[in-house]
Amino acid sequence: MSIAQTDTVINGKKYKMIEESTATSTSKPKKHLPPLDSTFVVNNKKFRYYNNWVTAGAGVQQNLTRKYPLGFTAGIDFHFHVKHHYLNLGTNISGENFGYYNNYQFHAGYGKRIEDKDINFSAFGGLSYSTGYGKVDSVYSRPYNQVGVYIQAEIVKKITYDVGVGASLFADWNAEQAMAGVRFILYFSGAYNGKKYGVAE
Repeated sequence: MSIAQTDTVINGKKYKMIEESTATSTSKPKKHLPPLDSTFVVNNKKFRYYNNWVTAGAGVQQNLTRKYPLGFTAGIDFHFHVKHHYLNLGTNISGENFGYYNNYQFHAGYGKRIEDKDINFSAFGGLSYSTGYGKVDSVYSRPYNQVGVYIQAEIVKKITYDVGVGASLFADWNAEQAMAGVRFILYFSGAYNGKKYGVAE
């Protein structure tokens, strides 16, 4: 089972899940998950251990089925947690050029996240739904609607703990077409939980 954010580094100290002390010598050790309301302090600011985030950006995509020239893509993703598990919802638009789109895709997935004060890395996989127009001769005139499989990985370099920039690699496959691409993204996290007063700056 994939469990999100099991290995975190804060201020140079690595935190891992701890084994349950009551485990017997013949049983497999059990692991504790950090409480859902866990917080920590960086530069006198409190942050949530489990938090949601949004990424948005634009880049290039390649239609692997149709072999069209490299095209434009843009998208936005909302990543959220249900207890200790991370899921995402997002959308991509793509086409030959900026402002000229023939494919609209929506996706949902389940994934894993690794976060520390400098980076945020995540990987998700799930289902997609694509609608648009395929090219007939030189005109996009053939409508389609397809369910497919979607995977995505994001790497973000943080500017502050909850804001950063990075890249998103993605691939989508359905009966109409296979597509892969990369987007340059902005990262905004909901980790901030106020200041820890009484601690010197």
